[in-house]
Amino acid sequence: MTVMRVVLYILTFDTFVLSLMVMDEESCQEVEEKECGICHTIYMEECRMKMMEEMMPNKVSVCNNVTRYENYCTMEMNYREVEEEQPICEVKMMNKDHSACQEKLDSGLESSGDNCKQVMKCKIGMKKMKKSYPTTVCEDIASGQEEMCVDKVKLKKEKHEEKYCSFHPKTVCHQDEGTGCRVVKKKMCNYQDLEDLGDLEGYRE
Repeated sequence: MTVMRVVLYILTFDTFVLSLMVMDEESCQEVEEKECGICHTIYMEECRMKMMEEMMPNKVSVCNNVTRYENYCTMEMNYREVEEEQPICEVKMMNKDHSACQEKLDSGLESSGDNCKQVMKCKIGMKKMKKSYPTTVCEDIASGQEEMCVDKVKLKKEKHEEKYCSFHPKTVCHQDEGTGCRVVKKKMCNYQDLEDLGDLEGYRE
């Protein structure tokens, strides 16, 4: 569409409105009109509903199959050698005076009448020991597939009705004594409001 921007006074319901209008070159026609008296051109607004396309945000769900994992844990025993304080015990033959003695002589006879008994004697000392330490070991193991979806916003063309207005020329004459009638050649064009045209171009894009 070839357009030319002009500023026009638009007559709508007997009210003058200052607007920035755009000429629709394709609507222009060369006409001959008979004018009697003082004449001028006014522009009458005509509106109609028109289907428009507009890019609108639309929420969509995008789904994919993903591998599902489960956490599997086992208990393992680890061993290491450590030194700890422990009672170290041994059995000795002791008499009532807590002195070491022998139960029998080499000849097989009892020793000098002392009563020898077995006594457990202990002391605290450092002793090496092997200790166990339980350790939990975990790993992720694939257990199947599952569908996972995420919401995304995409632009989608949508159609809806929009009010579309244009202004059409009309010649209005007033009788004036001394002014006769004449045939006038002129170019008559429709005009569109620049704001409406901007919306229309936006929908076309």
